[in-house]
Amino acid sequence: MEKTELSWAEVKEMFAATDRQLAETRRQVAEDDRQLREQLAELGAYIKNVSKNVNGISDSNGMFAEEYFLDSLKKTLTFAGIHFDDAGDAFGGKRKMPDGKIVQDQFDIVLINDDAVAIIEVKYRARKEDVDTLVNKKAENFRIIYPYYKDHRIYLGLGAMTFEKEVAASAKQYGVGLLKQVGETVEYTGDWVVRAY
Repeated sequence: MEKTELSWAEVKEMFAATDRQLAETRRQVAEDDRQLREQLAELGAYIKNVSKNVNGISDSNGMFAEEYFLDSLKKTLTFAGIHFDDAGDAFGGKRKMPDGKIVQDQFDIVLINDDAVAIIEVKYRARKEDVDTLVNKKAENFRIIYPYYKDHRIYLGLGAMTFEKEVAASAKQYGVGLLKQVGETVEYTGDWVVRAY
C-alpha cells in the first residue's frame, strides 16, 4: 500500500469541505425541525378543534336529553309511582359548611311534593358511575344546599337515552329508578322498588 502525501492546501480543503457538509447538515436539521414544529402546531390546532366539536356534540346531546326528560316529567309529574306537585331544572348552588368546606352541586331535574323530592340525573349514555354519584353524593348534597328539604324523603333516578349493561344491576342494588326513552314518551323501567334516601 502506497502512502500519499497531502499538501497543507489539500488538508485545508478537506476540512473546508467537511465544514461545508456539516453546515449543510445543520441547515437541513434546522429546516426539518422547523417543518416538524409547524406540523405539530397544525396537528395541535386540529386536535383542539376536533375536541371542541366533540365536546359541543356531547353538550348538545346532554341538553337534548335533559330537555326531553324534563318535558316528559312535567307532563306526568310522576316518578316511581309517586305523584309530585312540580318539576324543574333550575336547581343547584353551594353552601359553606361550619368547618369552612364548600358543598357545591347541580341537579338536572328535581320533582317536589310536600314530603318527597326526586332527583333525576340525566345522561345521554348512562354509566355505572352515574348511579354511584347519585347515591354517594347527590342526595346528601341536596339536603345540605337546600336545608328546607332535609326531612323530605329523597328518591333518586337516572334518565338516559342509552344505558351501559352494568347500570341496571347497580340501580337495582341501590334502589335507583331508571327512566328511558320509549318512542315519544319516558318509561320508568326496573323490577325493583325505588328506595327513599
